[in-house]
Amino acid sequence: MNSTLRKSKRCYSVAVKLDILGRLETQTDSQVAKATGISRRTIRGWKDQRDEILAYTGNKKRMKISPGGRCEIFPDPDGLLEFITEMRNKERALTTTHIINWIKRHQAQWLRLYLSGKQPGTGYNSLLRLLQYFCNRKGFTRQKSSKKKRTKTVLIEVRDEFAREFHNSYRAFDASAIYNVDETGFYYDMPPRYIWNFRGGDANIATGEKHSLRMTAVLTVRADGTKLPLLFVIRGTPSGRIETFEVPTYPAGHFYAVQEKAWMDNAVWRSYLRSLLLPQIEEPSVLLVDNFESHVSDESYSIVHDELGCILVPMPPNATSVCQPLDVGVMAPFKRYLRDEWLAEDIIDGDHGDDFDTPCASQKRLAMIKRAILAWDKVSAEDIRLSFEKALPDDGDGSAANTFHSSAF
Repeated sequence: MNSTLRKSKRCYSVAVKLDILGRLETQTDSQVAKATGISRRTIRGWKDQRDEILAYTGNKKRMKISPGGRCEIFPDPDGLLEFITEMRNKERALTTTHIINWIKRHQAQWLRLYLSGKQPGTGYNSLLRLLQYFCNRKGFTRQKSSKKKRTKTVLIEVRDEFAREFHNSYRAFDASAIYNVDETGFYYDMPPRYIWNFRGGDANIATGEKHSLRMTAVLTVRADGTKLPLLFVIRGTPSGRIETFEVPTYPAGHFYAVQEKAWMDNAVWRSYLRSLLLPQIEEPSVLLVDNFESHVSDESYSIVHDELGCILVPMPPNATSVCQPLDVGVMAPFKRYLRDEWLAEDIIDGDHGDDFDTPCASQKRLAMIKRAILAWDKVSAEDIRLSFEKALPDDGDGSAANTFHSSAF
């Protein structure tokens, strides 16, 4: 056997290096080397790197203080990152095409050299993967774009102005007398947009699986953190089979309405105001709503004022994402809890009871209702109170907490 084989090099973590530097404050190189078994040469090297090691803020289990991994092959990563960040800060739609156009403008020579090394017909896909990996490393993800009719800055200005007007007009109302109501649609399971399939196979699906059962839940909260019962709007024919035979079997304590498309309309809104909200009103109150047609109709104003003894306050148009408490801090956890309940619930067998079977519509409706009730129970009073404070900040007397917590305790 060759006795001159090179010994494997020992590596030390940043944590060990920091420990050694700490020992050197009170001991000599020789003393530390003898106590730890690390060579004096290695210790002296760490002394030379003292400032870099002490300034390191990453994972102490790493062996090197310099970033690992492959070197960035793009010549100006900082410039590209600055462009990407600025585009999103301006709420501009950022696609791979925008990034490639930036490269063409600022790094055309590098782009030509990069493409020259690729097989004909593969250059674009290679560049696309490179840019996707780059964006992923820098903390960006591919997302479905959504349009806002106002920029974030304008929305904040609208919110603050609405909040000032609201508190100036309704500061005398206790938190227990300020209500917010909103609707949200949810599905038994999400309609499939992308599916798993054999590579190269057709992505066709059976007609019956293109759409999932949909339902609308009407959520109502008070600024003191109180949750009101849910109203479920179920797709069907009013006074038909579902309303006649199924609705009486649904869980008690909540309310149910049947509408052709499971949407809120004038008839459902009237039923909500008179059947659900009216029994909850114990004092003159404020009802915050968005600008949906049914909410702000003349009939709605009349019922809220004359029958409920309340004030109907519509929010600014196209600003519910920042002005509506339910949108600001309640809908997101409610939807998360819905997903959790879907994962936790037992599988529902259909008529055949095999892996390819699906439950019938009545089973799905009941499962959705039970799922939503459990999710609603998990929404905390603190989440609700904080959502009002965030949607309606009050700088008139110090903080929103002074307004919305006044009657909570």
